Amino acid sequence: MTMHTDVFSCEYSFDELSIRLCDRWETGLLLYGRAELTSAGAGYEDEFYVSAIRLDGGARLARPNALNVTGNFESELFRRIAAVIEDEKTHAGHHAAELFASELEQFRKTDYDHVYKVERERILESLA
Repeated sequence: MTMHTDVFSCEYSFDELSIRLCDRWETGLLLYGRAELTSAGAGYEDEFYVSAIRLDGGARLARPNALNVTGNFESELFRRIAAVIEDEKTHAGHHAAELFASELEQFRKTDYDHVYKVERERILESLA
């Protein structure tokens, strides 16, 4: 399969997502929202990470980075939600991985078709 330099992302909707608290799965706190799954890049071609989360109430959680390293509640909540979605051993993680693989395959087919059509049009124009 060919490597793509474009960053691919898709949206994964989750509902009744439980996170780990106090070394157990907390079902008293169920989360609803959407996570943006983004391709992990070169060397990790078919893998993803959660780049953003929007909860159904409207709150947007940003992925913690070097500029946003504070241990605030939003950062910790993002980490815990992302950990569940990025882990294929969890129910949500398994579904997210399936969705990402399917959407990525469709993107690659569409991308390949577009490149092929543009090249074909260029050849036909040069012959005319």
